[in-house]
Amino acid sequence: MNELRVLPLGKMNVSIQLIQMDLLKGHHLLLHAVSPRNFMDRNGHRGELYLARTGDDGPSRLHRRWVLESAGMQADDVFLVRQVHGTHALLLSDPNVVPDQVKDVQADAIVTKLFHRPIGVLTADCIPIVLYDFEKHRVAVIHAGRKGTAEKIFSKTVEAMKREYGCDPRNLVAGMGPGVGNCCYEVDASCLEPFQEQYPGWKHFVTPGTDGKYMLDLYTANREDGVSAGIPLRNLSRSSLCTACHTDRLYSYRREGSQAGRMLTVAMLLPR
Repeated sequence: MNELRVLPLGKMNVSIQLIQMDLLKGHHLLLHAVSPRNFMDRNGHRGELYLARTGDDGPSRLHRRWVLESAGMQADDVFLVRQVHGTHALLLSDPNVVPDQVKDVQADAIVTKLFHRPIGVLTADCIPIVLYDFEKHRVAVIHAGRKGTAEKIFSKTVEAMKREYGCDPRNLVAGMGPGVGNCCYEVDASCLEPFQEQYPGWKHFVTPGTDGKYMLDLYTANREDGVSAGIPLRNLSRSSLCTACHTDRLYSYRREGSQAGRMLTVAMLLPR
């Protein structure tokens, strides 16, 4: 592991090669980014980003600010919740709420219409999704792991945006960031049971693996869930980066176990 070099934020003596999602780049009032594994200091030394939930002191808070500043977001911290692999979304509607006040809320998505409020999810194989309504100017971030995907957290977040903001799914665009690909995500047969119950087309994203196991494609499952919610297929994009294949650039729980770090996927609305 590379040495963790913590540098003063005021000088911002680091560079971070952020990852962005193609379909979202053209929407200039939406800022978004996915953090990589590493940063580079001004002397060319690489260090690892340490990103944990809001409220943690030390390198985590500093590194979150580095990511925000690199993404052009003028904010002290990002709104993060306690991710529990469920299907609940936090509606961030009170402009007076600060990140520390929501850090223990159990949810796996955040939805907001507020400006200058970065919202994010942490992942290390699960699929991060940024969902944007380009007509009503609303945004959501989603943590879509195996369990959340099986319970259709993507379409449930779309329903929340429809209910709370009157969003039309035809005006939504979604970018799925780096996560584990079906090339590397092998699961037991029992893990498929929730998908078989919830997805009529589950065979589209499951292929035989080894020793009675199966390769599961979370990207295709989420794409089907998004389309079922009314999002046009042309408005859905996915990353080509598999976290398990690219541990030189990204973190992977499957490859590295419980010691794996996390990537931060963050989105923020700018005023019209």
